[in-house]
Amino acid sequence: MTDTTSQDYTYRDIDNPAGREFRRLLDEQEYTFAPGIYHALDARLAERAGLDAAYMSGYSTVLGQFGFPDLEMVSMTEMVENAKRMVDATNLPVIADCDTGYGGIHNVRRAVREYEKAGVAAIHIEDQTTPKRCGHIAGKQIVSREKARSRFEAAVDAKQSEDTVIIARTDAYGSANGDWEEHLERGRIYADAGVDLVWPEMPDPSREDAVEYAETIHETHPDLDLAFNYSSSFAWSEEEDPLTFEELGDLGYGYIFITLYGLHSGAHATFEDFQNIRENAEEAQFDLEDRYLGHETESHHDLSLVSRYQGIEKQFDPEARERIESSEGYSEDESDPISSGETPEPTQDD
Repeated sequence: MTDTTSQDYTYRDIDNPAGREFRRLLDEQEYTFAPGIYHALDARLAERAGLDAAYMSGYSTVLGQFGFPDLEMVSMTEMVENAKRMVDATNLPVIADCDTGYGGIHNVRRAVREYEKAGVAAIHIEDQTTPKRCGHIAGKQIVSREKARSRFEAAVDAKQSEDTVIIARTDAYGSANGDWEEHLERGRIYADAGVDLVWPEMPDPSREDAVEYAETIHETHPDLDLAFNYSSSFAWSEEEDPLTFEELGDLGYGYIFITLYGLHSGAHATFEDFQNIRENAEEAQFDLEDRYLGHETESHHDLSLVSRYQGIEKQFDPEARERIESSEGYSEDESDPISSGETPEPTQDD
């Protein structure tokens, strides 16, 4: 008789080195920071800049890749594809937005496993109704406690690696059907459901709220790790006494991220340069060159690892070796193990 058990529910015990590394960072550092990004190049740049991790922000992805607002208009498949591109571009652990899990219990379980197959270190799932919305867009609503707990228990159970990190986000505070006490109680419920971190989304940059949440929830769950969104929706620099990353780490917010850091950085710079070239033609290109020549980002060939890929061609295709070495533009890169004749260490880029 044919076994009709769905593979989707078969536990495979996969390896997740990225999750293991993220857990190590959480254990060993006061806090681990990740900038919110939306494409592969930013993930590589985050690594080159020496950051701890890369965060595939949902809002950044839907705005940067599709031009949409963050209203759950992008499918699970599209989000996983973007996460995989980031994972392939960097050795940093990638934390990915999993929205509400994209449906019912079966959808949540499938989403967890698809993200695991993509190689992410962690995902976060929230307790909003579907379709969700950015936590700082009016009109958000949360599901019942029972449905939310089921969602997170299903996510934890679906993991195929013990190293995969599950982050539970609660939007109770500031939602149409929640309040501060619900915000706290949801954190306790989700911790009891087995998630690794709780992310209490805050409606404003209040120092008092961040402190009170951490101190209160640690009364009942002293070992609970928290996540904090140093949200791009707020003007932190205009606060009289803005929270610092160090203070948040001391409070137990072990994972800190800025949801749209990469997007705001890139959009501002790109707009200014586009406006400059509209007004000043080639002078704007000269100005841009003044900034990037000699900089870490100067060579697009270097950023895209051309020497590594050409080295692979030379290793396996003699005709390609001759063609590359005899053509204009070729330069031997002794720092590349393949070009220099050394045996390369495997990387995600291969």
